[in-house]
Formats: sequence, C-alpha cells, structure tokens
Amino acid sequence: MENRMTVTKMMEILQKEKINTWFDLGLFIDRFKESNPVPSARYRGSYKQFKNQIEKGGVGFITYAYSVDGVTMEVLKYAKIFVANFPKIKIHLISGDFEEESNKLINSAYKKFTLKEAQGFNKWDLYKKFFFTKLERGSVEYNSLILDYWTEVLSITEKLGNYVEENDLSLFYLVNVASNPGNVALTLAIVFISEYLGIPVINNNHDFYWEGGNSEINRIEKDLDPGPRDFFFTNDHLGEFFSQIEELFPWESRSWITVNINEEQSIHVIKENGHNPANVSLIGTAVDVAEYKNTSKRKKINTFYQFERVLSRYKNTLVSWSVKDVVVKKLVDPDNISPILIGSKNTRTIKNFMMENIIFLQPTRVIDRKRIEVGFELIKKLFQRQKFKNKFNEAPKLKLTILVTGPIAGGHSDYFFGLIKQFDKFLNELDTQYRSKIYLAFLFSELDKERFKKQFEKPAGIVDLYNIASLVLLPSETEGRGLPIIEASA
Repeated sequence: MENRMTVTKMMEILQKEKINTWFDLGLFIDRFKESNPVPSARYRGSYKQFKNQIEKGGVGFITYAYSVDGVTMEVLKYAKIFVANFPKIKIHLISGDFEEESNKLINSAYKKFTLKEAQGFNKWDLYKKFFFTKLERGSVEYNSLILDYWTEVLSITEKLGNYVEENDLSLFYLVNVASNPGNVALTLAIVFISEYLGIPVINNNHDFYWEGGNSEINRIEKDLDPGPRDFFFTNDHLGEFFSQIEELFPWESRSWITVNINEEQSIHVIKENGHNPANVSLIGTAVDVAEYKNTSKRKKINTFYQFERVLSRYKNTLVSWSVKDVVVKKLVDPDNISPILIGSKNTRTIKNFMMENIIFLQPTRVIDRKRIEVGFELIKKLFQRQKFKNKFNEAPKLKLTILVTGPIAGGHSDYFFGLIKQFDKFLNELDTQYRSKIYLAFLFSELDKERFKKQFEKPAGIVDLYNIASLVLLPSETEGRGLPIIEASA
C-alpha cells in the first residue's frame, strides 16, 4: 500500500483543528471526507507483490477485548486463515484488554498490543455519558463531553498510529468495533489512521446498534416494543451529536470492506446507510458436522465422568452446594474461579451424578444479556405438564441440570450472585419432591484450562458437551453470530 503520510504529519493536522463544539467536529469530518482521495489506500503492484507486502507488515485484528468468548474465537479463526494463505504474515492482536483466560487460546507467536483507552461499553470511560445521559444543547454535560471525546480521539489516534508505523502494519481487521458504538473514540481514531496512513480495512460485523434499537420517536410512530439497544438512541434528538454514530457505524470508504453475517444487515447498510454495494459483503459461518456426529455411548460416558470430576474440583467427592453456602463461604471468587455445582437448600454430597441426568446446555458466558434465568422459567413450565412430572415420578434417580460453560464476564459478578439467588427462589417455587432433582452447574471455561487438559488422556471439549445435552439454551437478549444455534443444529 502507498502510505500517504507519517503519524507525525497526521497528528499535526488533527491537533491544528479547533474542535470545541459538536458542530466543529461535524464540519471537520465533512471536510475530511471531501478532501480524502478515493480510495485512500491504493496498491499498484501484482498480487504476488501485494502478498509479499502483506506478509512483511502484518494484519492488526482490533476488538474491544479478548477473553474466552465468541468474538475471540472468531478472531483466532480468521487469524489462522490469514496464516494459511500468507504463511509469513505477522498477526497483531490489538485491544483495550486481554483477560487472563484468553492467553490459553492465543497463539504465543501472535503479538499483543493493549491500549487501555480502547476498552468498550461499560469499560469505556465515556460510555455512560454518551448513551445514558440525556444531553441538551448548551448544558454543561453537552459542552464538556465534546472536549473529553476529542481529547481521547487524539490520544488513541497517536498511540495506535505509532504502533502501526513501528510495526509496519499493512491491514486492519476490525471485529464489532464499527457496528456497535462501544467506544466511539476508538472507531474515529481507526478511521483517521486508516484514511491518513493508507491502511485498508476489513470491517467484520456480527451485529449493529440498530438491530434491536430504535429512537423514542420511531417507537411511538411505529408502535414498537422497547428494544435492548434503545439506549444507543438516547441523544438522537441532537443531530450534530448523533451524526457521529450514523457516520462511524459503519464508516463508508472505498478503502473499507464491510463484511456482515447476514443479508438483512447488508441490505440495511446499502439502502439505509447509503454504502456502495461493491464494498459490502457477507461472511458465512460453518462448523464441521462430522465432529458433532462422530460420537459413541462410551464417549458420552467419558464426557459425563469428566464433567463430574470438573464439578467436584478434582476431588473424590462431588458436592452440591446451597446458594447460601456459595455466598457465605465465598466459593466463587471471580479472580480465582473454579467450577461449581449448585442445588437445593441443603449442601450435600452427590453420588452417581452422571447417571440419568438431563442436560440443558447453555454454552455462553455469565453476563446479563445472556438471560440464563430464562432457563428457570422454562423448567417451571415443564413441571406444569403432568407428562413431564410423570417422568420424574417413574424414575426416582432422574435429574435435570442447567450447564453454563463460560466465564463470568468482566464486571458481571453481581449478575452471577443475583442469578444464583433467583435459582434458589425458583427451586422453592417447585413442588417439594422435585427440588432436590434440579441443579445449576457452572464450568467457567474450565475445559480451556491447562489443569483440566492435564487431568485426562482424552479431555472433553465443547463438542462433547453438545453430544450429552438434551436441549441447548440460548435465550439471549441480543446475539451477534449466535454460533450455538449452528453448533446445536450440527
């Protein structure tokens, strides 16, 4: 690619701008777009030369945080594809945070760059001011926010720009950074770097802020129910403010390819956002069906055995803990977490847990938008059916376990403890004879940890959990790719 300018020159241009109001910023972005060459990233050589340059510089995968979640798994899958096609390419993972557990997944050959200002959503320091504070023109909050925002944009632009320049990055690969405004400052900084420095961008989007989100006026005029992303429209009455969201999510440029996961998103981006169809594409999702079907009774028994060992915390006795004991004895420490099995009122040891156990699998993290508590309502309604109750009456040892696989997401410990209290309340609402037969199990991503893999000759994986599950739960308020749906279908 032909780099248009240095980071020093870029920062000189940006720092000369007098951005004191939202109108100032809007006018500057208009001038910026009009003066930009089309495309800003250009390559004139052959494909072989292009391949050599990409391999020399490398690709920067940017997302808000790396953890044990679907986004991280997707990024690592894409990185693997890049390496397969460009064997010498350097992979750079760029993020506001790398949760400790992500280190178990990330290839040690990949270079990591932590930029604290790049954290998203509740961890972005301006998030609540942008979307949970009703702004009015001329107010203190309205006037101060633009100054804080622009200061942060400049800081991120310089730091990220220097990293790009020092490591000679040739390509950005964004995941969800320009679709949901979890950090508007980061997105604008990426736009400046890509356009000024001539860095092409693959902008991969799982979901958009307007999916499940509407303004108050739209909800009234179209008689719409409240949506989980309505808060993004809190300040859409301020055109000079909200135009930032409309311009950046996603950004339109001949140097950007917007890649979506379904056709409806692409149609919206083309028709509603006015993007050039030539720069909008789809990327499918696939799993290896053979992995999910290639099982046996022996393999299922082995999975149940490992499942029981994990929940016992590798001890000889499996304990079903009461919610009270989990809280009082501090059995779940978010900073040093271990799997746990939670049951009815009294803590007790469990024998033959794996025998006659119906598994309701929820393969998600513990985070409020995953709505794990909906599973309790499902079971409650099942027990209102006589046919379902008869199954438990006929088989005294029959059990039902909701199994949640993922970790507690950062900042969601309160949700976890509230969740298990809801579970306790739910159990108390069931008929007495069924309370001791229902369990809630948390693996906290134990299957990804070295201590688990060292315990067994053939350690089980997520595929094996699907194979022992009777039902897969995904009652999320919002989902991006929703991989469990495809995995369950396999």
